[in-house]
Amino acid sequence: MESGITQATEVRVHEGATRTSRGLVEMAAGGDRDAFGQLVEPHLAVALGAARLITGNESDAADAVQDALLSSWQSLDGLRDPDLFAAWFRKIVIRSSVRYVRRRRVMEIDLDAAGTTDSLEREFDLRQLARAFARLDARDRVLLTLHHYWRLPVADTAQLLGLPEGTVRSRVHHALERLRAGFDAEGRR
Repeated sequence: MESGITQATEVRVHEGATRTSRGLVEMAAGGDRDAFGQLVEPHLAVALGAARLITGNESDAADAVQDALLSSWQSLDGLRDPDLFAAWFRKIVIRSSVRYVRRRRVMEIDLDAAGTTDSLEREFDLRQLARAFARLDARDRVLLTLHHYWRLPVADTAQLLGLPEGTVRSRVHHALERLRAGFDAEGRR
């Protein structure tokens, strides 16, 4: 059974031909900037969204993704399995985002990232959830971002973080409990 991470992504190139992520990785590792751009472009919006969730603001998220792009460009020739580019890039984005959080030590909340809504009650709940999420430590935010925002299966999350699957299940469970407790505490304020 193939997971979503290991499937090669097809990308259209200038001549109308189709290239797999493996081919693009090989071309990019050889110095082809256009191939690198085609390789990362499908992942940028999700990477920025995940970085925003982890860092808590748009500015740090953009910087973290920019650092991840530079890091992945510089170390692309070290990628052992080009078909695993998406998972490899996710890991770099997560690590870069966590570095920004650790440097800052103060969490800001980008409430606009949640979107607008007509319901005042729903907006209040989203703000309450954003504050509760921001109070979680970086490890909890990473786990919840991978598992719920990126919707990675436990096995893929475990592989990405280098943890046993049981540990990931347990940590996600406890992170959700802390998020719920934080949400309830925010509601009592």
